[in-house]
Amino acid sequence: MSAGSAEIYELFLALAPARIGAARSALELAEPEERARELCAALVPFAVDAALLGADGITALARALAYSPGAPRAEQERGLDTLEESIEALSHGDESGARVDEAALLARAAELRAAVGESEEPSAAEPAAGPAAAAPVPADDETHWVPALAEDMVAAFLDECGERLDGLAERLLVLEEQSDNKELVSEVFRDLHTLKGGSAFAGLKKLNRVAHLAEDLIGELRDGKRSCDRALVDLLLETLDALRAIVERARARAPIDVDVSDLLRRLKDPKAPKGAAAPKPVAEAAPSAEKPREAAAPAPAAAPAAASTLRIEFEKVDQLLNLVGEVVLARGRLSTAAEVQGALLREVSQLRKKLALVLPAESGRPGTAGALDDLQRTERVLRETWSDLDAGLGGLGLAVGQLRDNVMKLRMVPIARLFTKYQRTVRELGSKLGKEVRVELEGADTELDKVLVERLEDPLLHLVRNAVDHGVELPDVRAARGKPRAGLVRLAAHQRGGQIVVTISDDGGGMDPERLRQKAIEKGILSPEEAAALDDRGSFDLIFRAGFSTASQVSDVSGRGVGMDVVRDAIGKLKGSIVISSELGRGTRMELRLPLTLAITQVLAARVGGELVAIPLDAVVSGETLRAGDLENVADGVCLRVNEQLVPVVDLCDVLGLTNDGSLADAGESAVVIVDVGSDRLGLSVQQLLGRHEVVIKSLGPLLAGATCAAGATLIGDRVLLVVDLLEVARRAREPAATRAAPLRPAVRSKSRAKVLVAEDSDVIREAIRRELSRAGFDVVAAEDGAVALERARAEQFDAVSTDVMMPKLDGYELTRALRKDPRYEKVPIVMVTSKDARIDTLRGMDAGADLYLTKPADAGELVRALDSLLAKRKSG
Repeated sequence: MSAGSAEIYELFLALAPARIGAARSALELAEPEERARELCAALVPFAVDAALLGADGITALARALAYSPGAPRAEQERGLDTLEESIEALSHGDESGARVDEAALLARAAELRAAVGESEEPSAAEPAAGPAAAAPVPADDETHWVPALAEDMVAAFLDECGERLDGLAERLLVLEEQSDNKELVSEVFRDLHTLKGGSAFAGLKKLNRVAHLAEDLIGELRDGKRSCDRALVDLLLETLDALRAIVERARARAPIDVDVSDLLRRLKDPKAPKGAAAPKPVAEAAPSAEKPREAAAPAPAAAPAAASTLRIEFEKVDQLLNLVGEVVLARGRLSTAAEVQGALLREVSQLRKKLALVLPAESGRPGTAGALDDLQRTERVLRETWSDLDAGLGGLGLAVGQLRDNVMKLRMVPIARLFTKYQRTVRELGSKLGKEVRVELEGADTELDKVLVERLEDPLLHLVRNAVDHGVELPDVRAARGKPRAGLVRLAAHQRGGQIVVTISDDGGGMDPERLRQKAIEKGILSPEEAAALDDRGSFDLIFRAGFSTASQVSDVSGRGVGMDVVRDAIGKLKGSIVISSELGRGTRMELRLPLTLAITQVLAARVGGELVAIPLDAVVSGETLRAGDLENVADGVCLRVNEQLVPVVDLCDVLGLTNDGSLADAGESAVVIVDVGSDRLGLSVQQLLGRHEVVIKSLGPLLAGATCAAGATLIGDRVLLVVDLLEVARRAREPAATRAAPLRPAVRSKSRAKVLVAEDSDVIREAIRRELSRAGFDVVAAEDGAVALERARAEQFDAVSTDVMMPKLDGYELTRALRKDPRYEKVPIVMVTSKDARIDTLRGMDAGADLYLTKPADAGELVRALDSLLAKRKSG
C-alpha cells in the first residue's frame, strides 16, 4: 500500500468513532425525514472511505444503515454495534488478536435490508429504483449517469462537489505562491480524494476518473517527485473547470458529454503538449484493502465531534424572513394601537380631573360621586391594560429582534466565494494582457446577504477587470517608473456600522482628471466651461456616463464604452453607492457601500408636503433643526454650514413634485436631513422628522411604479410610506427646476365611459391611481380625504368610487357607509384600496358596503379590471 493510502487508512480509523456517534445521535431524532437525512450524512462518507480501502463488509453494513431509517431501532443499534466492533478490531487487532468478521458484517447488512423490504442495497452497478433507473446502463458508459444514491441525496452530493471545487480553486491559487506549503498540498490531496471517492459511490464515472488522476498528480507533488509551477497550476485549474462542467451536467440530468480525453492524457503526463490525440484510457488499479503493517493507526481518543448541519433551500429561508417581516409590521401596528390607547388614557385622566373640579363630590347631586368613581375605575383599568400592553410590546420587540437576527444569519454567506473567483480572473486576464499581477484579499470572511452576493458578481467582476486592464501597467512600464514589475490588485471587505464596504484598488497608473475632462468635451458630454468647473472628484465620476470611455481601441476586455454606468445602476438597485478616489501614477480605489441585507432595514420617517416618506438610515449622517437664516445663498442654490463645511440643501418636497405650503427660502422652523449619496453630501429639507423605524421594504408594484424618486414602499403603523431613492433625488437636485415633474395635482376631466371618484390622503398614491385610471379611459376626480370626497359625491354623481381606508377627518369605512345611505349611491360600485390586509379589516370593509377590497401595493390592471367588471355587472343587472 502506498504512503497516501496509509494516510487515508489512518484518517478513516480516526474519524470512524465520531461518524458512528453521529449515526447514534441521528437515531434519537423523532422526525423521520430529519432522521433519514442525518443517518445519510453520518454514514455515506464512512461507506465511501471504506469502499476505497476495499473493506467490503464495512461498506455493505454502513450503506445498509444509511438507507434504512425505517428499520426497527434494535436492528439499527445492533448494526452500529457491529460496525464499532469492526473498527476496534482494525485499530487494535495486532494487540488483541481480534479480526474483522466479514461474514457477520454482510449478514447484519442483509438483516437490515430485509427489515425495510429491500433485497439489496443500491450500488453503482445496480442503482436505486426510481425513474432514472428505468433502463440498465453499460458498465463502461460514462456519458449517461444513473445515480447510485438515493434520490434525496443527489442534490446534496452535487452541492458538496460544487463547494469542494470552489475551495480547491482557492487553494490552488495560493499554492502557486506557496509551493513549499506541505499542509496546503495535503489539503488539496484530501479534497481530490474525497471527490474521487464520492463520485465512485455516486456512480459518476467520468468525474471519478478525472479526480483520480488529479489526485495522483498532487500525490507526486506531496511526495517530492514533482515541483509546483505555473504550468502545473494551469493544468489543475483546467481540471477543476472540467470537473465543474461534469457536475453541472449531472445536476441538469443531461448527458455527461464533457470531452476529457486530452485532459486525462495531460494529467498522466503534464509535460505533454495540449491537444494531441489521446490514447485509449487505461483502467486504474483498485486500491489494496490490506492494512499496512508499517503504520499502526493512532488511537482516536480525541476524534472530532461530527458537526450538526442541515441543508435548507434558500427559498425556504427567504419565506421565513418574509414571515419575520410580517411580524415586524404586526408589531408596528400594535405599537400604533398602544400609542392610541395611551392617548385615550390621558384624555380620560384629564376628563376625570375636570369633572372632579366641576362636579365636586360634596355638591350633593345624586349620582355624581358614583359617576366619578366609575370613571376613576375605568381610568385604572385602562392604565393597567396599557401597562400590560406596553410591557408585552417590549418583550415582543426583543424576541422579534433576536428572531430577525438569527434568520438573517441563515441568509449570510462570506464574500470569499466572489473574491476567490476574481483571483483566477486577475491571473488569467493578466496573462492575456502580458501583465504580472498579484492579488491580495482582506476580509474575505466578511458576511453579507446571499442575494447581495449573487447580484454583486457582475458589477464587481467589471471593476476587477478594469483594475487589471486600465489600472495596472505593463511590467516594463512599471520598472521604468520605479515600481515592482508585478502589479497589485487588492480586494477588501469589512463592516462599517450597518453597511458593508467593499473596495477594489490597484497600484497602477491612476486616472488623469484632465484627460477625463478633455475626453468629455470631445464626446460632447460637457462644454469647455462645464469641464473647467469640474473638480477632480467630479471628473472621476465622468466614467459613469453612458458611452464614456478613454480606451484607445476596442477589445474583448474593454473599450466598448459600456459598463461603468451599468455598474453604478446595479449598485444603486442594491441600495448602495460607489465612490472613486485616484492619484495619477499611484493607483485607483473603488469603494462600494452596501446594506447588510435587502430584506429588513431601518429608515428615518419624515413629513414632506403633507406626505410621509422613509429615508434609508444607512445614508443618514445627521438630522438638524432648520430655522430661517440658517441657510447661505450660493451661486446655484442654498447651503447649510455643517462643521465648517457647506452642504447643498434641496427642498425634498420640490424634488418629489409634491404640493408645498411654502418655499425653502421663506420656511420657518423645519428640519434638514444630511445624507451621503455616493461621493456627495446633501441636505434634504423636510417639514418634520418622525423618528427611526425598522421596516420591510416592498416593491411598489405596477400601480405605483411611476412614482417619482421612490425605491420602494413600506408600512409604518397603518400608513404606507414611499422609500426615497436618494441617488435619483441627488440626480434630480442637479437638474434645473423647470425640467422637474410638476407638483401632483388632479387632472382636468375628459370624456370617458365612466366617472370615478378617488379618495386617498397620500399625494403620491392618489396621483398614481388617477394617472392609471385616466390612462384606462376613466374620467377621474381625486379627493385628498374622506370628507372632501363626500362633499364631491353629494355635489355630483359618480359611476364608481375608489377609496383608501385610513384617512383624516373621515375614513374609508365612514365614507362608504355615508355613501350607501344616499339613494343615488346605493348600487354604485365602491372599491377599497388599502394597506390594511388583516381579515378583520376586509370584513369591516365589506360590512360597511364595499364591493371589493384590494391590498396595496395593488396591480393597476387589477383595479381597472375590478372597476370594469363591477360597472358591467351593474349595467347588466
